[in-house]
Amino acid sequence: MKAEVLNRLTMTRALVSARRESDSADRYSWVWVLPLPDGRFRVAAIEVPKQIVDDDECFFEEDMLTPYLKIVDTIDQIDEAVREAGVDPVDLNAPWHNDFPL
Repeated sequence: MKAEVLNRLTMTRALVSARRESDSADRYSWVWVLPLPDGRFRVAAIEVPKQIVDDDECFFEEDMLTPYLKIVDTIDQIDEAVREAGVDPVDLNAPWHNDFPL
């Protein structure tokens, strides 16, 4: 994990994300890491229909698929979880660098 990503997760407690290969040709996919209020981290892979993202429509939890979800206790466990989700931890970055739809 890059130092700037580590700082973002620990100092500003902000999420990071990375593009991921989708399981379906009609979906975009990302892995995102979200600091939780209790000090743990949520690592999830999500897939969203391309049409919703391309049309810049609002979407909700029921519009997404979550093929991977893991809560890890420490920052040291994030890299392994991100790899399990299908992304190299070096690819994690602030969401605007990989078009993560906030």
